[in-house]
Amino acid sequence: MSSLFLTSNSAVRAISSKALLATGKSSRLLGLSFLALSMAACNTIPKADMRPVLAEPNVPIEQTYGAFDKETVSSGEQPSIAGQRWQDFYSDERLKGLIALGLENNKDFESARLAIEKARAQYQITDINDLPAINGEAGYSRRRTSGPQGTSTGDNYNVNLGLANYELDFWGKIASLKDQALQNFLATSAAKDATQISLISNIAQSYANLSYSLAQLKLAEATAESRERSLFIADKRFEAGVDPKLPSLQASASLENARLAVLRAQSSILTSRNALQYLIGAPIPNELIPAPAVSNITSQQIFNTGLPSELLRYRPDVLQAEYSLKAAGANIEVARASYFPSISLASSVGVSSGSLDDLFKSGSVGWSFGPSISVPIFDAGRLDANYDVAKIEREQTLANYEKSIQTAFREVSDVLATRATLGQQLEAQYRLQDNFEQTYQIADARFKAGIANYLDVLDAQRSLFSTQQGILDLELQKIVSQIELYQALGGGANLDVPTAIPVPHKNLVQLVNLPASTNKAKAVNAIEAASSARVASPQEAGAIKQAQAKETASFQPTAVVDVNDDGTTDAAVGVITEKTTFDTSTETVPVTQIVEP
Repeated sequence: MSSLFLTSNSAVRAISSKALLATGKSSRLLGLSFLALSMAACNTIPKADMRPVLAEPNVPIEQTYGAFDKETVSSGEQPSIAGQRWQDFYSDERLKGLIALGLENNKDFESARLAIEKARAQYQITDINDLPAINGEAGYSRRRTSGPQGTSTGDNYNVNLGLANYELDFWGKIASLKDQALQNFLATSAAKDATQISLISNIAQSYANLSYSLAQLKLAEATAESRERSLFIADKRFEAGVDPKLPSLQASASLENARLAVLRAQSSILTSRNALQYLIGAPIPNELIPAPAVSNITSQQIFNTGLPSELLRYRPDVLQAEYSLKAAGANIEVARASYFPSISLASSVGVSSGSLDDLFKSGSVGWSFGPSISVPIFDAGRLDANYDVAKIEREQTLANYEKSIQTAFREVSDVLATRATLGQQLEAQYRLQDNFEQTYQIADARFKAGIANYLDVLDAQRSLFSTQQGILDLELQKIVSQIELYQALGGGANLDVPTAIPVPHKNLVQLVNLPASTNKAKAVNAIEAASSARVASPQEAGAIKQAQAKETASFQPTAVVDVNDDGTTDAAVGVITEKTTFDTSTETVPVTQIVEP
C-alpha cells in the first residue's frame, strides 16, 4: 500500500492504486490510463515555497525612535502607554464622557463595526461551504408514448433526498479558502481598531482645540478692554495738546488688532465645536464643555514609548497589513491546490411511482452513491496565470506591510521630534513673557512720570499680547503631542476585549486523519510560516538570503509505480516533482493516506 508523504528532502504525492482501481482487468487498465493523464498534469504543479517571507522595512527597529524630551522615555521595564486603555490614559472626566459618546454615536465607527459583522458572515459562508449539503426535491410528470401497440399515457411521481457534490479536501484547497476568509476577518477587525484609535485621538484633539480657543478668546477680550482704556487716554492727551496725533492712531490700531483677535477666537470656537459635535455624533452637553486652557488631560507625567519592537504589536494598521499578507499567502495555496484532482462524493435516495397512492411503498425505493474525480489536464495556462497572480498579490501585500511599518515609525518619530524641543520652547516663551511684562511696567511708569513717550507703552503691550498668544499655542501643542504620541504608538484600541474568532468546521478528510501526528503538525507549521512575514533588519535579511542561496541542490523527478501482489509492476502512476526542506531531520513526515477498505 502506497501513501502520500513528505520527507526532509522531498514532497511526495502518490495515490494508492489499490484505493483507486476496482477489481477486473478492464477497470485496472482504465484506472492506469486515467492516472497516466493525471501524471502528465501533475508535472506542471509549482513547487511549494515554504520559506518564511522576509519583510524589509529598512527602518532602525532595534534603535531608538529619535530624540526624547525629559517627559518621554523608551524602556522595556515599564509597559508602553499604548498598552493602557483610553479610560486609564485620559484623566479629564469631561473628555472621557465625550469619547464615550463618540464611540456610541460616530457613523464612521459604526460603519467599521458593521464591516466586522459583514466579514464574520462572509467567513461563515466560506466555512459552511465545507459542510455537506442535502437537498430534497419532489416532482410530477405526465408522459405520452406511441408505438406498435398503440398510444399510452402515464403519470410519474418522485420524491428524492440527495447529497450534493461534497468535495474531499485532500490538497488543502478548502482549508486555505477558509484561512483566507479568516485572515480577512481579522484584518477587518484591525481596521476597526484603527478607526477607534483615530476617533479617540480626533475627539481629544478637538477637545483641546476648543479649550484653547476659549482661552484665546478670554485673552483677546481682556487685551481689547485694556487697549480701549489706552485709546481713551491717548485721545484725551491729544485733545489736551500734550501728545501729537500719532500715539492716538497707534492706540486705535492696537485696539482693532485686539478686536480682530476676538473675532478669530470666536470663529475658532465655532469651528472646534462643530468638529467635536460631528465626531461625537450628537450635540455637546453643556456639562462636557472644556474649561479654558486645560493644563493636563492625561493620568501620568512620564510617557513611556516602550521598546521599538512593541510598535508592531500595538499598531492596528500594521496588524491589518500582516493579516492581509497571511490572506494572500493562503490564496497562493488555493491557487496551487487547484492543480490537483478534485474528488467529490454524491448520493441520493428516493421513491418513484406512477401512482401517488403507491409512491411510498417499499418497492418504489431507489438509491445511488458514488465518488467523482476531476483532473485538470489542459486549461490553456489558466491555472498558471492564476498562480502567478496570487504570487504577485502577495508581493503587493508584502510591500504594503513594509510600508505600514515605515509609516508607523515615521509617525512616532515625527511626534517625538516635535516633543524634543517643545519644553525648551515653552521655557523660552515664558521668559519672554516675564521680560515684556517688566518692559510694560517700566514703560508705563516712565510715561506716567512724563519722561517717556506713550508709544513705548503701546509697543510693550503689543509684544506682551503676542507672547501670551504664543504661550497658549505652545501649551496646546504640548497637549496635542501627548494625544498624538498615544495614537502613534497604537493606544486606544479595545485591548481588553479580544476578537471572537469563529471555530471552523472540519472536512471529512481532516476527521479521518485525526488525531494528527507531531510530524504532520511540523508540516502544517512550515506552511503557515510561508504565509506570514518576519520583520528583519537589512543586515539580517541579507544573511538569510545568502544562506538560502547556498541550500539550492539538484533534484530529479522520480516515478512512482503500482506494485501488484505477485511483485510485478503495471505502469507509472505518479511522479515526485517537488523538493522542500523542513529541518535537518531525515524523518519521514506522513501527511495523509488513501487506504483500501
